[in-house]
Amino acid sequence: MSGNERHVGPAARFLEDFTIGEKFVTQGRTVTEADGLFWAMYSGDMNPMHVDYDYAARHGLFGGAFPPGLASIAIASGLMERLGLSAGTGLAIIEQTIRYKAPVLFGDTIRLALEVIEVRPHAVKPQGKVLFAYQILRGQDETVIEGEWRWLFASRAAVEPSA
Repeated sequence: MSGNERHVGPAARFLEDFTIGEKFVTQGRTVTEADGLFWAMYSGDMNPMHVDYDYAARHGLFGGAFPPGLASIAIASGLMERLGLSAGTGLAIIEQTIRYKAPVLFGDTIRLALEVIEVRPHAVKPQGKVLFAYQILRGQDETVIEGEWRWLFASRAAVEPSA
């Protein structure tokens, strides 16, 4: 290999492979107290609602400590990665909106549901934008977080040899 080859995973999608209305749902992942601790240590988010169990039990909204909302978003990002859609073809996340609908608590199992709502090729470059509506689901199908993710994906022209 010359080092210029694009390594594309077996489940990866190029821009042209996405269809408006197409849906994906990930497997579940339980959010643990260790996730909350790792997030606090990594990010520096030491809000007592997340790391001080006594304080959160006395003053919190949910009867005890709970994971930061952005930690749930990060876990959802990892769940999307496990789908393999962007393995070697996803160039960047370029925009994201987040709407918190209900809390994610330690012990909750969450899944990510995605729907393709826009596919827009770039006018010149071998790439384009894919807009996903997403929902982070708890339990059976309760939406706890929702929003949109706009990704930049490579098109097939990015890997096909030029004539």
